[in-house]
Parts: sequence; structure tokens; C-alpha cells
Amino acid sequence: MKRVWTEHLDNILRRNYASGDIAALAERLGKTRKAVMSRAQVLGLKRKNGRKTWSKRQLDTLRRLYADHSAEEISAKVKHPVTSVYQKAQKIMLKKNPEFLAKLGRLVASTEGAKDNRFAKGHAPANKGKRLEEFMSEEGIKASSRTRFKAGHRPHNTREVGTERVRSDGYVWLRTENGCVMKHRYVWEQANGAVPDGHVVAFRDGNRQNCDLSNLYLLSRADNARRRITEETPEARQARVAKAAATRNKGIRRDRTRIHFGLEPIGKLVKRW
Repeated sequence: MKRVWTEHLDNILRRNYASGDIAALAERLGKTRKAVMSRAQVLGLKRKNGRKTWSKRQLDTLRRLYADHSAEEISAKVKHPVTSVYQKAQKIMLKKNPEFLAKLGRLVASTEGAKDNRFAKGHAPANKGKRLEEFMSEEGIKASSRTRFKAGHRPHNTREVGTERVRSDGYVWLRTENGCVMKHRYVWEQANGAVPDGHVVAFRDGNRQNCDLSNLYLLSRADNARRRITEETPEARQARVAKAAATRNKGIRRDRTRIHFGLEPIGKLVKRW
């Protein structure tokens, strides 16, 4: 026989639904779990999310201890789970003291578990000085040969010295014996020596792919910034201003968050009053 919801059952549901165990409540009411949750929805009842809020005293304790104490120690003092300690510390931008981390690393390394799984001093690999046949089966050798690098192997993306490629910003990069370098800078340095500090190599015609020495000249960073501003198109200027505004607003939001949690702002755009 189907048991209907009475006023008495509804009152029990109202008193226990927010924080009680759903399975136990359903058994007490003689209902299924699904029926309990459906009835709660009809009555407009909500479950508590179970999260504990951080009080000002707990936040002060977290700020005071986080740099030099373990999360377990802090958790015991603030009565929050370890995961909550880490999450709150990340949100308010707290960092561990490097000396504490080094000390913690030495402590972990000195445990018996770490010692048991560590190579002892003077340890030699089991296959040192042995041929494959001495420590692998014939099937194993055959299987490993399929994925083994052969003599003279070179990765598929290896670039020969002198190879050029154009990146998305329009600059040409050149592969040399010492790695990849910007071609226009490399050409200028081969003829004139190292680029002085505070200077850049610029293009006379504005074409970043024209790396002929006659098209290159030295320019201070300040003059280069002024040149770029005077020569940029309205669309480029709009994009530059938008990017600067986004960076500025990000810094403001970061500092307002720090001030909200009692920390000093990093930048100069937001000040504590």
C-alpha cells in the first residue's frame, strides 16, 4: 500500500532534510530516497552544502602559520580540512617559506620508506657491462628492437644548420650551431658585434623578413617604442590599448582581493586606505 505524505511526515522532513542523512531519513519515513528528495523539492527544502566558513580569527591564524607550518598542523588549529587549508591559502596568495620547504624535503628523505627505496651509495645496475642476451629473453630482445633507436638516428623534426622559419610574429628565425636565433639580429652581430644593452636591431623598410644588412640599423629601446607608436595603425593602437587595460584591470582585481584578505597590495594602482 502506498504511504501518502502526511503533515507529520512533512514536519519530520523539514526538521532533518537540511543536514540529516538521506538514506536514514528515508528509512525512518518509510519512503524511498527518490521519494524523499522529490517531496523536499515540492516543499522547497534545500540541503546545506556542508562547507564551513572561515572566521577572521581562523584567517589570521592561517596567515600567521602557513609559511612555516605544515597543513596538518594548521588544520588542527583552524578546524578545517587540509584540502580547505591549501585552497584558502592559494586564494589569498600565501606562500611557503623556502627554508621550511627545504627542511620538509630533508625530513621526508630521512624516513624509513624513503631510505628503503633509495639506491645505496655505489649501487651498480643489474645489467651493467652485460650483453642483452645475458639479462633478456629472445622474445624480449625482439620486442624491444622495434622501438629501439638505431645508430645514427635523428628526430623527425631535426632542423639542419642554416634552416630558416618565419614565426607568427613575422620574424625570421635561423638555426645555427648554437641553437635558433633571430636572423636579423644574427646578421647584424656578424658584421658589427654584440648588440649593446638597451638597444634593438630595427628594419629600415619595416619588413621583418628583409634581413639584408643594408636594411638593418641600431636603435635604442626608447626610440623604438616611440617609432612603433607613431607608425602603428588605428587598429593596432586599439589592440595595444585594450591589452594594456586588461593587464591593468587584472592587477587591480588581484590587489583588491589581497586587501580584502588583509594582505598588502603588490602594485601601486590600489592602495590601502
